[in-house]
Amino acid sequence: MMEFREIDRSNYWDCISLTVDDSQKWFVADNKWSLVEAAYEDGLYTLGVYHGDTMVGFILYDFDDTIPGWSMSRFMIGKQYQGKGYGKQAVVAFLDYFKKKHNAEKLYISVSLDNAVVRGMYADIGFEEIKEVAYLFPGRQFREMQMVKKL
Repeated sequence: MMEFREIDRSNYWDCISLTVDDSQKWFVADNKWSLVEAAYEDGLYTLGVYHGDTMVGFILYDFDDTIPGWSMSRFMIGKQYQGKGYGKQAVVAFLDYFKKKHNAEKLYISVSLDNAVVRGMYADIGFEEIKEVAYLFPGRQFREMQMVKKL
């Protein structure tokens, strides 16, 4: 069973120790970067994804004025925990957690066009593709598919 705990002094080292495989590094920002952003920007919420007492992943979510709507901006499962079904379990559990906490009707995500496996997982959970978006993030062009799930 997956559960979520806010990132704080007691668990931030566990969070920054989680990394993805080198082949995935362009799909999600490094957790250290995400925690720094959350510390200095308002309205960014960070959660550790736990399986039992072990942090296996990380979520950053926010209300994105450009959509406008709630967005799961960052989601990752540590490379040592991948391939065990934790990603799908965590997203399904987060949807329930998020709906109860924020009483929202929709949740948006953006997924790299190059990340077919994760796009498929989100589609299996019920996310629908909306539109392709492109942006620069430090000096690199990214192309993503924006998706939405009605809660």
